[in-house]
Amino acid sequence: MSEAFVESEVKAIADRWVGVPGMITGALQEVQGRHGYLPEGVMADLATALDVPLSRLFSAATFFAFFRLVPKGESHIQVCMGTACHVLGAPRIRQKLDRDLGVDERGVTSDRAYSVEEVRCLGCCSLAPVVRINEQTYGRVRMKDLGRLIKRGRPGGGDDAHQNT
Repeated sequence: MSEAFVESEVKAIADRWVGVPGMITGALQEVQGRHGYLPEGVMADLATALDVPLSRLFSAATFFAFFRLVPKGESHIQVCMGTACHVLGAPRIRQKLDRDLGVDERGVTSDRAYSVEEVRCLGCCSLAPVVRINEQTYGRVRMKDLGRLIKRGRPGGGDDAHQNT
C-alpha cells in the first residue's frame, strides 16, 4: 500500500467520523477492520485528521481489548482464562504455547506465523479448558493435545481439525 493511499484512506475515515459521538472508537474500528490492527503511523495520521491528541487514540486502543496494536499471526490462538478454564490449567497451557512457539512479549512469533492471546471467556465453560485456533474451538484441552492442535492450525496448511464444541 502506498503512503499516499494510506493518507487518503485515513482522511476518508476521519471525514466519516469527525464530530460524531464515539468518533474515536468508531474510527479506530474502521482502521483495524482495514489493516487487521492499528499501525502506529496510521494512528498518528488519524489523530491529525480527527484533530485529537494521539494519546487519546492510544488511550482508547489500549483500554478496549478489541483493539490490537500489533498484527495477528497467520494462525491466531486464543486461550480462555475464564474462571473454569483458569482453574483447570489454562495458565499452564498459555505458558507452554508461548515457550514452544517462541512467542515474544507482544504475543507474536518473530515470523508472524503464530500469535497467542488470553481472552476472558469463550463461552464454553463446561468444556474447560478451551483453546481457539483461528475459527476452530477446542474443549477439554490437555498439555499433551497442544502439539496436535498446533499442527492442525499451522499457517498455510489449512485447518483439518473438527470443531469439538
